[in-house]
Amino acid sequence: MITVREVTKRFKDIKAVDCVSFNVKKGEAVALLGANGAGKSTLIKCILGLLSFEGEITLNGLNVEKSSKEAKSLIGYVPQEPVFYDMRALDILEFFGAIRGVDMGRIEEIVNLVGLREHILKQSSALSGGMKQRLSFAIALISNPPILVLDEPTSNLDAYARAEFLKLIRELKLQGKTVLFSSHRLDEVEFLADRVVVMKSGKVVMESKPNVLAETLGLKVRMYIKVPTPWIETATDILKREGFGAVTLNENTLLLEVTSREKTIPLKKLLFAEIPVEDLSIEEPSMERIMQEVQGDGI
Repeated sequence: MITVREVTKRFKDIKAVDCVSFNVKKGEAVALLGANGAGKSTLIKCILGLLSFEGEITLNGLNVEKSSKEAKSLIGYVPQEPVFYDMRALDILEFFGAIRGVDMGRIEEIVNLVGLREHILKQSSALSGGMKQRLSFAIALISNPPILVLDEPTSNLDAYARAEFLKLIRELKLQGKTVLFSSHRLDEVEFLADRVVVMKSGKVVMESKPNVLAETLGLKVRMYIKVPTPWIETATDILKREGFGAVTLNENTLLLEVTSREKTIPLKKLLFAEIPVEDLSIEEPSMERIMQEVQGDGI
């Protein structure tokens, strides 16, 4: 549905986007993950046809530069910070509805879908950040486009509004919408995305499924294994012989760092040796660790 081929965007001598290629299949949700300044927003503006660029971008086979009007009609766009004229929310939707040739029935449907019913007669300036984002989403959906493009859509929302907005996006994705969104929050990526395109300094440095992103980056899972104190040395020796660098934290707790695929092996080895395991906890790589790896020199 979305194909990006060797896209480069230069601002004088700076490459904000550097030879980027990826695709988004119909009904798929793909996240652009990266730090601020990675090139995510610039790339989205290229996809929207708002910036000229080198390379090629097609939407359902339509070239965004050669078939600009037809290609743009396929996209509903939600910006990071929506800005509206100080009109009633209903008047804003009717204005965009008239431009796009939809009737009041469709506007009513969208108002109910995004949860704006109780706020539809308010001035846009009186809406909360969450309601402004819902209004922006309603505008994006008004012509029922097959593709949704969202640029850091939850960055200015509180925790509750963010959770509600993400649920709404996921529901639309499950209904068959193709979704491309940028984010620097791994929890959003894990909640919504089928695939992740990691950007750094304008380049795509990795593509991965969200649930294996940490492993793809080489980050390991931490295991804390508690055994009776008399068994601690024996347990340590067994695990070291198996290639696990077990570290004794205290008189009865071991710390290991393993890959996701190795998580079950240490426990099996200890139980096979008839060493009693009193407790086991597993700490997956945190968002902070993953983003540090994405932003740092590791990739």
